[in-house]
Amino acid sequence: MPAARVQWIDFCRVYTAFFVVLRHVDRTYGTVNYVVDLFNYRSLIFFFFLMSGYFTRQPGAGEWLGLRRARQLAVPYVFWVLAGMLVAYSPHIGQGDWGWLTWQGVVSQLGLSSWCYWSYSNVPLWFLRTLILLALVSPLLHRLPVKVLLSLGLVCFAASDVLCNVDLEAATANFRPEHGQGWLPFRLYESVLALGFFCGGIALRRLADTERLTRWVSAYAWVPVLGALALLPYVLGWGFYPPVQSSSLVLLGVATTMGIGCLCSRYLPRLCSAVAKLGPAAFFVYVTHYPILDMVRYTLTGSIEGHLSPELCYVLPFLIFGSCIGLFYLLRRICPAFLRTFALCK
Repeated sequence: MPAARVQWIDFCRVYTAFFVVLRHVDRTYGTVNYVVDLFNYRSLIFFFFLMSGYFTRQPGAGEWLGLRRARQLAVPYVFWVLAGMLVAYSPHIGQGDWGWLTWQGVVSQLGLSSWCYWSYSNVPLWFLRTLILLALVSPLLHRLPVKVLLSLGLVCFAASDVLCNVDLEAATANFRPEHGQGWLPFRLYESVLALGFFCGGIALRRLADTERLTRWVSAYAWVPVLGALALLPYVLGWGFYPPVQSSSLVLLGVATTMGIGCLCSRYLPRLCSAVAKLGPAAFFVYVTHYPILDMVRYTLTGSIEGHLSPELCYVLPFLIFGSCIGLFYLLRRICPAFLRTFALCK
């Protein structure tokens, strides 16, 4: 992020982090959680990819690979995957014994031996793994003209839709989660879509600084919100889930998130300001909520795979999110160096 933070964008970061937590709590069909999650059109994480592209720095002269940024992202990635493994596979909390602690097991958990992503310890962190690769090639992308970046983004959107359909067919026919099979390009189609949004973010920064971007989004803030609400009954009725099957729906969801941020800034400025102050904690919430949720689920059900009651599902997103925020501020007070290294918090 730049030195001068943008309030509505920080609001969107916190808003997105909260709904990522809600997404990972059980969502029974037809419940409020399910409908609210569907309204986002699986766009949440792609807002982060768009903003990551928007705020990625210009490369220096002769810089062709973003090695420095990739290393910065790799450190928290490795740390939080290993932390998740300790929770998910601990004999006291998770799935069994320490038999997973082998080089092959660690490489698999880090997603280095396969792009499939089905282990409990690292499901949310596919975002960070993909972002490392995008950071690595960002200097190359910055050298592309705006028209080429936008064209590449559209190609990625189309390719994601095709890969997702192949993925769903493979999942239906061959799903073997215990062997990492089925969903053959699992996360691949989302990573391709992430590249599209990342390119879009770089192109958007060329076209508009943050002040102009704010004016643009504010001028049309109601349009995507009303569009998302209008389409929701049809998407829900058709059972079109996950809506990531359609990159156009994901794009609508990203625009809706940005519209909500600007509308809140305009009509609820105090609320927007209060939420935006939590912006520096958004990344920390993302990397810590899953292990915390695993521990809570184990405590309540006796298994990290246990199902929670609908009543708990309404409350837990707030409790998990609040726990992550509380832990963030505790660490900021007692060990800020930890946050700088493992939560990218300046």
